[in-house]
Amino acid sequence: MRTKILAFLLIIIFCSCGRESSYKTANSDSVISIDLLKEAKSTITKLSEIAANVEYIPLQTTKNSLLGEFAVKILSVNNKIYIKNSGLGGDIMCFEIGGKFLFKLQNQGRGPEEYTFITDFDVSSDNKTLTVLSSVDRKILFYGISETGTSFEKTFSLKEPFPSTIGMVPETDYVFLAIEPYYITAPTLSLLINTNGDTIHFKPNCYGKRQDKPSSAYSTSARVYSIEKNLCFKEYFSDTVFYMDAKNMSFKPRIIFDTHGTFVTPEMWGHPERIGNNVTSIFGIYETSRYVFYYYWEYRIKNCRLFDKTIKTIYNLDIGTFNETFANIPRDVDKIKLKDDLSGGPDFTQDIRYLNGHCSNGKLFSLVEAFELKKYVTSEDFKNAKVTDIKKNELIKLADSLKETDNPVLVMLTPKE
Repeated sequence: MRTKILAFLLIIIFCSCGRESSYKTANSDSVISIDLLKEAKSTITKLSEIAANVEYIPLQTTKNSLLGEFAVKILSVNNKIYIKNSGLGGDIMCFEIGGKFLFKLQNQGRGPEEYTFITDFDVSSDNKTLTVLSSVDRKILFYGISETGTSFEKTFSLKEPFPSTIGMVPETDYVFLAIEPYYITAPTLSLLINTNGDTIHFKPNCYGKRQDKPSSAYSTSARVYSIEKNLCFKEYFSDTVFYMDAKNMSFKPRIIFDTHGTFVTPEMWGHPERIGNNVTSIFGIYETSRYVFYYYWEYRIKNCRLFDKTIKTIYNLDIGTFNETFANIPRDVDKIKLKDDLSGGPDFTQDIRYLNGHCSNGKLFSLVEAFELKKYVTSEDFKNAKVTDIKKNELIKLADSLKETDNPVLVMLTPKE
């Protein structure tokens, strides 16, 4: 966190240019434009409408690989699957792409090589480094990855403002830190550092001076994802998704949402009474080679949409409300719900709150409990599914191989190109 003079100069440049700089400095042919309020062409309800393939992967069950009530984050890197468990411990499990359990990172403690709680994590594009953010401990830790486990490499401490989300820039040793806007006086909400903790680049915080009241509610509003070799991010008050140009050391616009002047502003932060009936805010976004998936609110009305980049068309994604129990507390959960008409399996569902956490490397992920899959293959819905007998027999064979207490089955969706 060095170079104060550079920071001061960059703040002046960025803030004086304002939002219009996104349009003026970017090549319009390379920037995706999405009309947030445009009416969707139709509602997507089936996997075959957007998916090329769907796979059901049984995750090996051992005493060391037991998954919790839900997965906070799922990453796919070089034929490895990393899953962050729910709960205070939040162990990180690593499986082969076929489901074989390899190892887990469980290094809780108060020592220099340990953490109290995992706020977020990411894995380098070469699958050699696992980076852990622990805001509770105010530090970042780096672990080397082998076929049999992880080994501690180094750590460094953080100072306020503490990030809530991290992302490793593909094919570099850079780590992106996303900071929440309740840090009103933070000089930046988007910071790029190297693995030694040195500041490489940052985007100045031009919102704080417009906020007169911090919000007491904790939420993770910054969104970070990778597509191909690009790390992308969106700040809460921004209508633009930026990407890190590692070659030129700059942040450049990638997606711009036309919100027609309805987007949430810093002046509304901490003032719910200032939010009108037409205010919009984006809470989740992810991108594949063909699609942009995004989840937004229009005055508390939840919308989940898909933008097809090849034909520049917007679709709604079907959403269902499910009653689920977490920590023995029943609650309603809104999920994307798509009928599996490719393999005849149960509906593909994704908790819209974890949209960014359950998408990785061009894939979308979901989990189905073993006992639910076993029950499903005996249902009328499965018997009436219009798929080949070969597909049905594959699913029956998988269900029969499971015990009801086994780990969930990972469902991996590959979108169309």
